Amino acid sequence: MGSVPIRSKNGLDYIPPWGYTKIMTTLKSKKPSPKKAQNCCESHSPESHPDHAEYLPRLNRVEGQLAGIQKMIRDKRYCVDILVQFRAAQAALRSVEIEIFEKHLQHCLASALHSKDKKQVDEKIKELTELLSRRTSL
Repeated sequence: MGSVPIRSKNGLDYIPPWGYTKIMTTLKSKKPSPKKAQNCCESHSPESHPDHAEYLPRLNRVEGQLAGIQKMIRDKRYCVDILVQFRAAQAALRSVEIEIFEKHLQHCLASALHSKDKKQVDEKIKELTELLSRRTSL
């Protein structure tokens, strides 16, 4: 799987096989976020953190869909066919996103609420508010 050329303000850039999103995330986050390394349920028991491994096969399928889209672009396929595949990949990602979000609410947020620790609850509320404020859709 090769790179897909795209147009940018600075001329011609390339999307590597692992995706443009990963590059943008790496560029934006110069300082590592403490939340990424922290277990959301750390104060309770580290082993109680939800396991998301069940989503890996579905994410692998999405990766295959993206490779298919890259091939369609290289093969100069019809625009609408490419766009249909984009929507299918987005829907698959969205489905996994919703399930992980729901698991976070049921486990991590519920755990903070049950702890009755105001600091933990406030952190979760702030975390969810920031997450929802970054949510965009077309």
